[in-house]
Amino acid sequence: MKDVLILSIPLAGILVATYLMLQHFHNKSIHENEKEIDIQKTKTFFPLQIQAYERVILFLERIDPNNMIIRTHKNGMNAITLHRELLKIVREEYTHNMSQQVYIHPKSWKTVLNAKDETIQILNVAINNLSAESSGLDLSAKIFESIASKKISPTENARNLIVKEFQTTIK
Repeated sequence: MKDVLILSIPLAGILVATYLMLQHFHNKSIHENEKEIDIQKTKTFFPLQIQAYERVILFLERIDPNNMIIRTHKNGMNAITLHRELLKIVREEYTHNMSQQVYIHPKSWKTVLNAKDETIQILNVAINNLSAESSGLDLSAKIFESIASKKISPTENARNLIVKEFQTTIK
């Protein structure tokens, strides 16, 4: 019995030491694999995230009423037709860029949605303050007046917030 006890104590020590060493190497291997996965995610996700920020900024530029009017207004266009075209641009641009919300912070996406909604509101308020016979120039003037009455346009405000978020993201 004494011999068994003398043999089993060192054997138990060897087993415990072996177990601890294997556990250490296993944990180290898992940590290295997780680190490698994080590096691969960064290599894949970060360029997509940068592209999303770029596209959101471009979206905001394209739905800015000043830019839309310059691109859309044609001589002789009446207010109703211009209004319809401006709303169409906002809808199409939004539909084209809505997938970018996956890559940017939810708070920033909410800012983008607010800018889109406020832009639509500006367009709708402007058309509602005109008669049915008004020209596209009249509508343009009303839209410009509405934007000028604000300290900062909704799209410009959203653009500033998105740029600020992006700059904090890349640091």
